[in-house]
Amino acid sequence: MQRDVLIVGFGLAGWALTEVLKKQGISFVVVDAQKNSSSRVATGIYNPVVLKRFRAVWNADALMEHAIPFYMNPHYRDSFHPMPIHRILASASEQNNWAVASDKVDLSNYLNPNILNSTNFNVHSPFGVGVVESTGWIDTNRLLKQSQQELEQQHCFVGESFEYSGLDVSGNKLHYKGWRTKHLVFAEGVGVLKNPWFSNLPIIPNKGEWLIVSCKGLGLENMLKSSVFVVPLGDDIYRVGATYAREFKNNLPTQEAKAWLIAQFKKCTALPFEVLKHKAGFRPTVPDRRPIIGSHPEHKNIWCMNGLGSRGVLWAPYLAIGLVEALKDVQKISPSLDLARFK
Repeated sequence: MQRDVLIVGFGLAGWALTEVLKKQGISFVVVDAQKNSSSRVATGIYNPVVLKRFRAVWNADALMEHAIPFYMNPHYRDSFHPMPIHRILASASEQNNWAVASDKVDLSNYLNPNILNSTNFNVHSPFGVGVVESTGWIDTNRLLKQSQQELEQQHCFVGESFEYSGLDVSGNKLHYKGWRTKHLVFAEGVGVLKNPWFSNLPIIPNKGEWLIVSCKGLGLENMLKSSVFVVPLGDDIYRVGATYAREFKNNLPTQEAKAWLIAQFKKCTALPFEVLKHKAGFRPTVPDRRPIIGSHPEHKNIWCMNGLGSRGVLWAPYLAIGLVEALKDVQKISPSLDLARFK
């Protein structure tokens, strides 16, 4: 059993790698136990703007240019939900900040300069809303399930946990349980903390909690952003979240987070609602807020792709393209993203 690339982990990072490898005719196999993937429970919003401070994310235009074609692929059309974000403005000062930001070159393609009033009478927005364009959300769980089923049919997916002790790194090729491969890519998310080759990387688990609520009559046709995102899932069902916690006792939902999320949703609308679900998950984050990709300092054919944080939908395709180019020795990893920056 021989493949060019063995991928450990099948969240958005692992999925995007398989998409690039397929297009380039490079053989691969994925090993993943399908447990605790942050990508499968992510809200899946693609948005190139930091809406708390009205600034563009790093390399925003390039991230959008690389990412959106992946999700516009007709093959995944049922998972692709383009829609604007309506940012509730909290004060006259924020109205002014929005006007200034929308005039900046790196934001002009995304921030509509016109502040809207009364876009939805069920939404509390006395200072109006700013509209972020070219945004939307991806049903990541649906996308990953669909892709996994297809890979299983093609005998490219092994549904089990990766055993680090089973990897033989001697010789020119890597060996793992009967598989021989030229390159191995770890795309494990927070699981990398137990990885003997990359456990020293500064991946910080960040716990997020969110709600699924039913709010009859709200009638949102766009995403809403105040202190939380409100994402319409259809039939007046909405996802509300998420929290960001660096300190936590376990991976279970907490009553404190639930109470906070309910309070934030009540600030958006006076309509009654019912909480249908309350979930929690972990995001892999990095201190400088940029992902980590690169090869092991000693074993150059062992790679890592991690730290996508809350913008995995945007980062995954961009990073996958860059990593495959590095695997082929066509182009080096950007120093801004290379794990070598943490030596």
